[in-house]
Amino acid sequence: MTPTLIALLQISPDQALEPWTLRWLTQTLCTMLVGTTCGLLGCFVVLRRMALIGDALSHAVLPGVVLAFLFTGDTQPIPLLIGATLSGIITTVLISLVVRTSRTKEDSSIGIVFTAMFAIGIVLLSGLETSTHFDLGCFLFGEPLAIGAGELWMMGIICPLVIGAVVLMYHRLKLISFDPTVAAAMGVSVVLTHYLLMGLLSVTVVAGLKTTGVILVVAMVITPASAAYQLTNRFNIMLILSAVFGAVSAGVGMSVAFVFNSPTGPAMVLVAGGIFALSVLFSPNHGWVFDRLRRLRLARHVAAEDVLKALYRLGPQPADAWVEPVGGETGLSPRKLLKTIARLRDEAVVAFIEGRLALTEAGSRHARELVRSHRLWETYLVNEAGIPVEAVHDPAERLEHAHELSDALFEALGQPDQDPHGSEIPRVSDE
Repeated sequence: MTPTLIALLQISPDQALEPWTLRWLTQTLCTMLVGTTCGLLGCFVVLRRMALIGDALSHAVLPGVVLAFLFTGDTQPIPLLIGATLSGIITTVLISLVVRTSRTKEDSSIGIVFTAMFAIGIVLLSGLETSTHFDLGCFLFGEPLAIGAGELWMMGIICPLVIGAVVLMYHRLKLISFDPTVAAAMGVSVVLTHYLLMGLLSVTVVAGLKTTGVILVVAMVITPASAAYQLTNRFNIMLILSAVFGAVSAGVGMSVAFVFNSPTGPAMVLVAGGIFALSVLFSPNHGWVFDRLRRLRLARHVAAEDVLKALYRLGPQPADAWVEPVGGETGLSPRKLLKTIARLRDEAVVAFIEGRLALTEAGSRHARELVRSHRLWETYLVNEAGIPVEAVHDPAERLEHAHELSDALFEALGQPDQDPHGSEIPRVSDE
């Protein structure tokens, strides 16, 4: 039994209900708003391949936070938000300046600027008096227990603001996310939109400082969006899924952290990572599991068609001696061959007739389509692709399974009667 399971079984009812207090609800609601906002903006970061700049902004806001504290002498959220936002915007501008005025590539520029800004923050922080009430660990690693009504009010404003901006600028943001060149040609101000997006991202990163900290907030920006990207090809659905994943990661992470008395930021990031892992495994279009199932189904389909074609060439085989010749023709092992024949018998395309394994009428028709497809593809490869006659058999063996293209291929090749080897190409109406 694992330590985690033991700890779960040892939880008392009071301990299990302890998190569900008004204070916990306030803190969890605030973190869920942060997760929603991070997930929403993360879609643009992921699609524009700006994950590194998200990481950069999360670190580069530190000097702004420290300077705001130096000027105000307090850790109230609004001054810190203003300072961090200005710091994030300055970072974005500096990265653009470095790229435009030097030979440095964008990724290197991001690395140079954000580490310099983070270093400035650390230097400023080290200059504070030792008696100063400024918890660096809270901003580096997050401390949701420090969230108060001020942070909740701040997120209550920022989250609708970001959602409203995305809704109002949906088409513009979508355009620059997929093709900035076309967006610029259509009159969209790509630079202005970029800085607006960076401004919103900076504000969101600052808002997430007390929940996950500057180190892990980038994970809440990138991970939910990456999970949503695995699950859908539609941009609007991706935005919704990413926002939901961000909120769920924050809410579940907070609950797990409270119950097990573990750090909240890492708990939220681990939940988000779990959602991403599930999306990688079970995404209907891009997931590993469904991809393996599609490959297995395709392999079975190809094996079945190879067997049909082999029986078409060999003719009916004795019921007690068909495995060796058909196996030699198809390359299938006896075990796979027996399973394939069982499926083909269920589909009524092969049958044992008068002590011989033979194609049924439906099986003969299917096999003839495969032969026709094979010979048409050989003709295409020789006539159109310029491949030598002696080298076209193996490629045609693979292409013949796309026999639904045979009619189009037949017309495109001028309705040939023979393949490059001189063999007759069966017609659809042939018996």
